[in-house]
Amino acid sequence: MNAADFSPKAVTHDVTSAPFELDERMLDASRFPLVRLRSRAVRPGYAFAWSAQMRRLVALATPFVLVAEHDENETADDARLRAAWMRAHRATLAAFCRGLIVIEPRIEARAGTRETLRAMTEGSGVRTVVVSSMRVAGELAPVLLKHAVAPGAAAARTQAI
Repeated sequence: MNAADFSPKAVTHDVTSAPFELDERMLDASRFPLVRLRSRAVRPGYAFAWSAQMRRLVALATPFVLVAEHDENETADDARLRAAWMRAHRATLAAFCRGLIVIEPRIEARAGTRETLRAMTEGSGVRTVVVSSMRVAGELAPVLLKHAVAPGAAAARTQAI
């Protein structure tokens, strides 16, 4: 990771270029503005590639919702790097990322997942929600897309559904 990874840039692109701009092995943008982080892409050291893909995603300057499956095996280094990137790009994320939905199918694990997610996204300005399935995430995404984060909103809101 270098300084460019942490400095926000105001770049705009045509939304129709999303499939060409994003690495399909990491982010599935086939249902854009719902963008899914592919679980097979989450391997030790993936945060570097994730940050590059997120830069491309926010550069589209179009609202989107990011969906990911909870991975309790994510390395602490990857989690720290992703959290730092989200804090450094807070203004851009707040402008375009309408929400981060994490899928945790185990009801007994959702509260813990919610706390982990809250710690990772603290100060990022992104709404976060933990849901039980991709079906629920797909139903929730249009609701999140309709609501922009209020200017000056300092903290992310985290919920479990």
